[in-house]
Amino acid sequence: MKSKIALTILCISLFTGVCFAQSQPDGKGRKPPTSEELLKMVNEKICQPLKLDKNQTAKVSIAFKEFFTEMDKLIDFKSNPPRMPEKSKIDALAKIRDNKVKKVIPENVFDKYIELEKSTRPPRELNPLKQ
Repeated sequence: MKSKIALTILCISLFTGVCFAQSQPDGKGRKPPTSEELLKMVNEKICQPLKLDKNQTAKVSIAFKEFFTEMDKLIDFKSNPPRMPEKSKIDALAKIRDNKVKKVIPENVFDKYIELEKSTRPPRELNPLKQ
């Protein structure tokens, strides 16, 4: 009798775990961060470590906000999962953003900025089919 109760509890636990492990009901899965969340991350991961003043921080935030806005225009959100634009288009936008930032921050800090900027990039998904 005790083994039947234990087996029933185990089955209910497994069933509950499987149900909660499913994706969100809307079928979209995890949502990308908002512009405000991205700008907050830029402030924490770039502006604060570089010890930029308020004026520099504001200008860097504007450059990144423009970059994020243009990226949102290029991403195809209609497909599931959203399709990223060509790398050449992303690199062109990043170059424009980096040139704006380069005008704002001291020249000796720019190399550190490049290192920090790489830490803000989303993780790359490895797709074994695209080799």
